[in-house]
Amino acid sequence: MDDLTASPASEVPFRISFSGHGGHLRLDPTPSPPSPVPDFVLPPAYPPESPSSVKEYLEDNYLNPELYIPTAANDARVWDVDWFDLARPPLEPSAPRTMLVPAWEPPFRRRPSTSAEEPQVWDPKSVQMEMSQVFDSGTGGMVPRMPGPAKDFVRGRVNSRPFRPGGLQDDAAEAAALEKAFPESARNGDWVRELMSGGPALIAPPGFPKGIDLGQLKEYNSHWKCFRDGEQVEEQPASSSNDTMDKYSVQFDDLFKISWEEDDVNIVSREDDGEHLARDEGTNDINEQKVDKLQDGSETLARDKHEVNVIGDASEAQMDLDKMLSSEVQDTRRETSGLGDDKPAQEGKDWALVVGDDGIVTNFHKLVPDMAIEYPFELDKFQKEAIYYLEKGESVFVAAHTSAGKTVVAEYAFALATKHCTRAVYTAPIKTISNQKYRDFCWKFDVGLLTGDVSIRPEATCLIMTTEILRSMLYRGADIIRDIEWVIFDEVHYVNDAERGVVWEEVIIMLPKHINIVLLSATVPNTVEFADWIGRTKQKKIRVTATNKRPVPLEHCLFYSGEVYKVCEKDMFLTQGFREAKDAFKMKNSNKFGAKPGTKSGTPAVRSGTQGRNPDTSSKGRDQKHSKHHHTNSGAAAIQQSTSGPRRSDLIWMPLINNLLKKSLVPVVIFCFSKNRCDRSAESMFAADLTSTSDKSKIRVFCDKAFSRLKGSDRNLPQVVGIQSLLRRGIGVHHAGLLPIVKEVVEMLFCRGVIKVLFSTETFAMGVNAPARTVVFDTLRKFDGKEHRKLLPGEYIQMAGRAGRRGLDTIGTVIMMCRDEIPEESDLKNLIVGKPTRLESQFRLTYTMILHLLRVEELKVEDMLKRSFAEFHAQKDLPQKEKLLLQMLRQPTKTIECIKGEPSIEEYYDMFLEAEEHREFVTEAIMQLPTTQQFLAPGRLLVVKSKTDDDHFLGVIVKNPSSALKQYVVLVLTGDSTSSALDPNLSNQNEKGTGVSQQGYLVIPPKGKRGMEEDFFSSGRTRKSSGVINIKLPYTGDASRMGFEVRAVETKEIISICTSKIKIDQVGLLEDISKTSYTKTVQMLIKEQSDGKYPPALDPIKDLKMKEMDKVERYYAHVNLLEQMSKNKCHGCVKLKEHKLLMKEQKVYKDQLDQLKYQMSDEALQQMPQFQGRIDVLKEIHYIDSDLVVQLKGRVSCEMNSGEELITTECLFENQLKDLEPEEAVAIMSAFVFQQRNASEPSLTPKLADAKKRLYDTAIRLGQLQKRHEVPVDPEEYARDNLKFGLVEVVYEWAKGTPFADICELTDVSEGLIVRTIVRLDETCREFRNAASIMGNSALFKKMEIASNAIKRDIVFAASLYVTGI
Repeated sequence: MDDLTASPASEVPFRISFSGHGGHLRLDPTPSPPSPVPDFVLPPAYPPESPSSVKEYLEDNYLNPELYIPTAANDARVWDVDWFDLARPPLEPSAPRTMLVPAWEPPFRRRPSTSAEEPQVWDPKSVQMEMSQVFDSGTGGMVPRMPGPAKDFVRGRVNSRPFRPGGLQDDAAEAAALEKAFPESARNGDWVRELMSGGPALIAPPGFPKGIDLGQLKEYNSHWKCFRDGEQVEEQPASSSNDTMDKYSVQFDDLFKISWEEDDVNIVSREDDGEHLARDEGTNDINEQKVDKLQDGSETLARDKHEVNVIGDASEAQMDLDKMLSSEVQDTRRETSGLGDDKPAQEGKDWALVVGDDGIVTNFHKLVPDMAIEYPFELDKFQKEAIYYLEKGESVFVAAHTSAGKTVVAEYAFALATKHCTRAVYTAPIKTISNQKYRDFCWKFDVGLLTGDVSIRPEATCLIMTTEILRSMLYRGADIIRDIEWVIFDEVHYVNDAERGVVWEEVIIMLPKHINIVLLSATVPNTVEFADWIGRTKQKKIRVTATNKRPVPLEHCLFYSGEVYKVCEKDMFLTQGFREAKDAFKMKNSNKFGAKPGTKSGTPAVRSGTQGRNPDTSSKGRDQKHSKHHHTNSGAAAIQQSTSGPRRSDLIWMPLINNLLKKSLVPVVIFCFSKNRCDRSAESMFAADLTSTSDKSKIRVFCDKAFSRLKGSDRNLPQVVGIQSLLRRGIGVHHAGLLPIVKEVVEMLFCRGVIKVLFSTETFAMGVNAPARTVVFDTLRKFDGKEHRKLLPGEYIQMAGRAGRRGLDTIGTVIMMCRDEIPEESDLKNLIVGKPTRLESQFRLTYTMILHLLRVEELKVEDMLKRSFAEFHAQKDLPQKEKLLLQMLRQPTKTIECIKGEPSIEEYYDMFLEAEEHREFVTEAIMQLPTTQQFLAPGRLLVVKSKTDDDHFLGVIVKNPSSALKQYVVLVLTGDSTSSALDPNLSNQNEKGTGVSQQGYLVIPPKGKRGMEEDFFSSGRTRKSSGVINIKLPYTGDASRMGFEVRAVETKEIISICTSKIKIDQVGLLEDISKTSYTKTVQMLIKEQSDGKYPPALDPIKDLKMKEMDKVERYYAHVNLLEQMSKNKCHGCVKLKEHKLLMKEQKVYKDQLDQLKYQMSDEALQQMPQFQGRIDVLKEIHYIDSDLVVQLKGRVSCEMNSGEELITTECLFENQLKDLEPEEAVAIMSAFVFQQRNASEPSLTPKLADAKKRLYDTAIRLGQLQKRHEVPVDPEEYARDNLKFGLVEVVYEWAKGTPFADICELTDVSEGLIVRTIVRLDETCREFRNAASIMGNSALFKKMEIASNAIKRDIVFAASLYVTGI
């Protein structure tokens, strides 16, 4: 074969070929030497498709998840690979901007068919809508906004709108949203009528160009059963005309609309097996009671589930039948069918449902076969109940004693969130609890920690944070809220805290609808009430499970004179043990002091001025002197032998400790309600050594590791050195004055069991989960910041609950120290077995809350006030008040028919009421006059009101008020003996005759002034009255054909004091009961009442000497009104009395109606007046404008959470920090966060002194502004409470780099409080930095960065041992 000539293509350095099944062109370099293979290679054929290949392709590409490991090549971005993050959706998910929705048209607006033969076919059009418009509804859910940037995912930002709170009902918004999604024609029965009567079916779904023609729908024959007065009268076809059906009270459209809105069209009477097990007889009883309650409103309401009874000709009692049907008919079916867990809508719904069925416990593993987390121990009853309802997705309130195992419920909520790929949040009131829970949970779950100064893994599935952080996230609309399924509130009883309790209520109210709630609390008496408030606020059921059983029973004892007396066991008070302690006290004091018989039980015979005094008050003056606190805390410090405190404490504590060691009752926690008391007690045990060699080694190694993170100078702090000396001997101290790292070392060593005796304040019981064998109370009184008071039962139970270690002890011991006295038995019994403190609302308005809520259109401040726990009962009664208001509005009002043709009774009655007001004022003044009492003596004639207040009777004073009877005894004429009243025209004639003259002025003395006992007028008797009343009041009879009555009269019942007096026989009237005396008295009264007129009344000015100008003016105003009344047409009318009664009824009716409307309005809210005042304050200082729109200053104020928001914001906008260096600025800012009231006066530089004065003047000005707008604020107190300058010098030196040991020498404030203040100050710097960013103040922004870096160093910002581990 001849050689092939080279192809022209071979001379090209590349060749073109096809590749792949898609036939893509590919450039390849030309091979060398040239290949004889043709340059163009045909592509292979497509492989044959089969069902298995298609399935494999779909599974590989769409169904098998793969972790996407990012690289630097992707968008030039570099990620830190985190397997937890890679398993979740990205933080910035994309969402569609628009969607297609059908545009519904009412039947009468649809395009008619072109010919009669063609059926009318409705082809709905589809329109494109923005997603924000679709989600913008008032029915709850997310606020219509897209997710924000990733950096604000956790914390949110001020400009973001909060999510709509769950349970918020806005009728207007709901109606608008429902109309947008489903027009009226869709929500009434029009289209259902077409289905029932036959008609065209829809063809094309929304967004589809074509559809399927199903032809005409078949008519469904049905009838309505019509009832009148509970009896069936006729049947009407479903296709009857509206004219036929309009005469009935209930229409088809009404019922259909009810079913549509209630989502109850297809209710199925069934329930899952768990509900059958959880239902008990009590629930059935409640359901029956609810059904009975609904049936009481309308006895004609039918119960048949397949018939709708149309009722006509309703009686007056059934006028509200339509309202009952619209709100209650569906719920009657729901309750009777057993669907107690469906969405409730009836007014009387119980939102708190107490769990107490043994079926859940017995069948727990069947009901929850696949638990989210397994426990190696058997769960308690309340734990199983809580877990069962958590699995059902319901909110739970768990109330149990300390150490009962409530944390198990929180753990299970975390496990469910992990299982469901959602998030859970655990909130605690104290930072120590947050740190400890982080350590406990981080080994089981993907946990993050968020506090004021620490942020660890904020993107984790399970987040632990303080309640204030969660509140900030809710107000700032953090996008992470979308993912949260559970929020766990620990230590809910902390809601009683006066300062921070409001945070719990704010968070509960602000939580969105999709978040479930888990509440953990100690036992409180009103658990159900609090849960009912939460359920009603969030419109969801709260399952309440509680237990009073302690895992380790407690015994309570008194320790006196070296002996222990048991006074309570198994919650039963032992009187015998108390008596033994009291007898020992009496015996010791009788021998020592020679007590006299009759000495009060429980108090020493010789002890003056010290009973009930706090043990620390004896040395209060000495301790409050300016002394260096670190010397007090130092365990190595010399014991001051000159004072009797340590010696006396040693004598007290060592006998007790020896007793406990002998009985193996250690470790022991001794609660002392004073930091100084804790320190002195620990120092007093300088000779005690309670640890073994092994324990000493463990303590030394642990302390060396813990304190090794401190630099050299900090390790030698007196407190650090002193606490190690105490710890090595098995003695610990725990209170707020300790350094944070020192407290954590004490807590961890106590949990390891090497500390035998721990002196602590009550914060140890709240913030640390560290039970002991024994708990000792140094005293049963405490200082709460305002006064020394007795311990409350709730406080005692919380601290005593630390006694008894579950699994280690069979019984926990609680001992109360008795030094100088034995508590009273009643006080002791109430303390030990009494009821704990109720949960009370501490809700109050703050400017930050108002400004945050004003940014949200959907949630008003009034809505927040209504939903607070303080307004719970008032809001709970609103449905009943609304029903009562409707009933009152339906009541027919009686019309007044005037016989003179021109009704003027309204004008007359108004003048009468005004005259009565003037008269009451003047008579109040008259009774204060010294001349009045001399006229109110026995024998003086009076005109008094009848019992029905519609008539006036003439009477005479028989006896003045005395110590036995605080009223006047008066004999009055009641009319003819055959009738119950005088001539009906008598009082009218009297009014007419006296209305035009001053002599007819009516005097009603008030309660305050009484006439003293005076000599009475006697008629034919020489025996003086003894003051005894031998008749039973009221005493009635008749004499001279005239009825009379002797009765006790209040001063307000006296109409006038007459000028006339008569002689009476007091002995015959009251003691001997002489008929002759009564006859003579009645005859004299009849004589004084001649011509049908009463005797003239005393003149207030001439006779009673009333001279004050304002009172005289009111008197003449009253006289002028009487003159005007006498000229009115109604004066003297024969029907005046009847018409006045009708007007009185109408006024009472109108007042009740107005009062009911007021109670249902926002004006009735308790804090509404204060809210109006605060709004006026914000307007005046330009935080909001006249339209309540938040301005720049308001936005900046929303950033301020550390200090008082108004003072800090004004400080920024007045640029008070401009001339200060960063160290000086952060020093003056310490006044916002420092909390101790009494501290030594700092020594300030002139620059700092000027800054202090400017800041204080600003606070005074703001206080005066608030006071001017009626906000309950005292300017001086406002400035003192919100600005405390005790640590300005300390912070200034710290920011300059001074060692911590040196700054402690500058003040008497404890080291722990110094650290806490500086840590909070760092958060304040961050807030000021954010505010400067909003204001555009770059200089302030940079200054705050420098100041924050200056204070963040050394021991103050040492990492928590709970977080970093050891």
